[in-house]
Amino acid sequence: MIVEPKREILLGPLLRAGLQRSWAARDHFLRLAVIPLAVMLSILVPLQRAVVEMMADAQANRIPEDGGPMPRVALLVLVYGAALSVFAVNWIRQLTLGASAAPNLGLSLRTRHLRFFVLVMATSFGSSILAVILALVLSVFGGPGTWAALMAGTLIWGAMIVRISPSWIGTAIDAPMPLRIAWRRTAGQGFKLLIAVLAVQVPLMMFDRLIGSVFMMGGWLTAVPMTYLLISSTIQLIGVAVQIAILVTAFPHFLRETV
Repeated sequence: MIVEPKREILLGPLLRAGLQRSWAARDHFLRLAVIPLAVMLSILVPLQRAVVEMMADAQANRIPEDGGPMPRVALLVLVYGAALSVFAVNWIRQLTLGASAAPNLGLSLRTRHLRFFVLVMATSFGSSILAVILALVLSVFGGPGTWAALMAGTLIWGAMIVRISPSWIGTAIDAPMPLRIAWRRTAGQGFKLLIAVLAVQVPLMMFDRLIGSVFMMGGWLTAVPMTYLLISSTIQLIGVAVQIAILVTAFPHFLRETV
C-alpha cells in the first residue's frame, strides 16, 4: 500500500495563516462568543470564592465531611469547560464549514458538542493526574517543585491536546478520526504545533497580567471587578479562537496520508 509522505509544517506560515483566518472571521467570533462569554462570567465569581474556601480548608488541614467547596469547584469547572467546548465546536465548524454550520448564536447543540466535551475533559483529567503525581514527587523541593510540577502538567496537557487535535477537530465537523490514528499522524509535528499555540498563549497571558496589574494599581480590581473579568475572559476566548484556527489550518496536513 502506498503511503503519501507527510507534508512538513512550517511554523511561521502556520502562525500567519491562523492569525489571518481568525481576523477574517472576527464578526463570527463575536456572535459565537456572546453566550459562552456570558456563562463564563456568571461562573467565575462563585468559582473564585469556592477555590478560596478550598485553599483555606487545605491550609488549615480541614477535610469537611460533605467535601466542603470541592463539589462546587468540580461542578463549576465542568460548566466552564462545557461553555468553552460549545464555543470551540461552533468556531471550528465556522472556520471549516461556514456560517451555516454554526448559525445564529451557536445554540443549535448536537451530540458532537457532547463528544467533543468528553474527549477534551478526559484529556484534561489524564493530564491532571500526571500533574498531581509530579507534584507529589517534586514536593520535596517545596514551592519551586510545586511550580515546576504545575508548569510540566500544563505542557503535558498542551502536548496531548495538539497531538490528538485531528481527532477533536474531526469530532466537531462530524468526521471523527480515531485517537490512535491522530496520534500517529501528528508524530514528529507535535512540537511545532505546541510552539505555535504557546506563541499565542504566552503573549496573551502576559497581556492579561498587565491588565490585571493596571486594575490593581488603580484600585479598579475591587471597585469594578466584573469589568476586569469581562476583559480577562474575552482575552481567553480570543486566545482559544486563534489557537484553534492555527490547529484547524494544520488539520489538512494530517489527512493526506493513506492508511
